Amino acid sequence: MPSTGCINFIRSATCLLNLFFWLAGVGTLCIGLLMLLDPIVNDLWAINNESFTITTSAYMLTFVGAIMTILGFCGLCGVWRKSEWMLICFCIILIVVFCLEFACALIAYNYKEKLEKYVGDSMTKAINTKYGVDEEYTNVIDRLQRDFECCGINSYRDWLKTPWSVDKEGIEEGIELGIGGNTYGRVPTSCCNENGLNEYDTNCGISFNNLELWTYERFLNVDGCVNAIKLKAKQHVSLAITLSVFISAVQLFGIFLTMMLCCCINKGTFKNQSGR
Repeated sequence: MPSTGCINFIRSATCLLNLFFWLAGVGTLCIGLLMLLDPIVNDLWAINNESFTITTSAYMLTFVGAIMTILGFCGLCGVWRKSEWMLICFCIILIVVFCLEFACALIAYNYKEKLEKYVGDSMTKAINTKYGVDEEYTNVIDRLQRDFECCGINSYRDWLKTPWSVDKEGIEEGIELGIGGNTYGRVPTSCCNENGLNEYDTNCGISFNNLELWTYERFLNVDGCVNAIKLKAKQHVSLAITLSVFISAVQLFGIFLTMMLCCCINKGTFKNQSGR
């Protein structure tokens, strides 16, 4: 039979571990909600809500966080009441949560590898088929370009390939005459930098069709959005992976301690201690 000191240590360690689970659950829940409420994440979802996105990991973190918060409280009750059945239920749920967190980390890792292609493809589809046609998509693209101070996918020149950019009588006439061809086109006002907004306070970007677009470079954010958005999204994914791996490792230790405590209760160790 384990010594009294050993049993007290196991019980104290399990109590502390359950307190950690409760705090970690609250923290995981908050991080998941922050990810879901992040306007950048919502904009990425709005651009292409038919594809797998970072929101999957955020929803899973929120769900796991809620379960862990309840789990930590139930585990504390089980240890305090010395209830074998409560500890067994706690252990089973802990294993389920461990599997969910492992799946969350795996999904996030696989998505991280596909992130650049997803962001690029989503933005290409949005600016080519939705911008200026669908108000929601238009607002999302404008918001992303303003927030990240970027323009287009890889550069501001990407707008020259879009129907919205060349849908202007002056531009079409320039192309028909062979004057610059695909170097003529306009860009959204959200592409303009501070200099452009000061110089063209009412029509920056949308009026840049009189000359070839490169002549207006000093008024534009010339870098594309894909790299900036990819970096932001990768930060969220990396956070989800790190958090899942760390808590999963602690949960393995928790499963081990809980099983030991159940064995002690089953053998009547606590009862014998109480009767001394």
